[in-house]
Amino acid sequence: MQYLLTFRSLTYAQRAARVLERAGVTGTVSRVPKAAAVRGCAYCVIVAARHRDWAVDVLTAAGLGPERVILRHPDGTVEVPNDLS
Repeated sequence: MQYLLTFRSLTYAQRAARVLERAGVTGTVSRVPKAAAVRGCAYCVIVAARHRDWAVDVLTAAGLGPERVILRHPDGTVEVPNDLS
C-alpha cells in the first residue's frame, strides 16, 4: 500500500518531495488519480505506507503539510483514512 500526500500545485509537491528526500524518504511526484481529486488537477507525493506518519510530521514541520492524505491499495482503489485526512 502507498499513501498519496496531496498538494495544491506541482511546485508544492516538488518542494515536499525534496524535503522528504533530504530527510531520507523517497517520494515520487505524480498527479492525483481522478477518483481521488477533489478539485481539478492536483499533485501528490507518493510514499510507502510505513513512512506516512513520519512524512506528514516532517512536511508539517517544514510548513508544507499536505492538503489530504489518501490511501492507495495495490489494486489501484483509493480511500481517505478516518484517522488522518
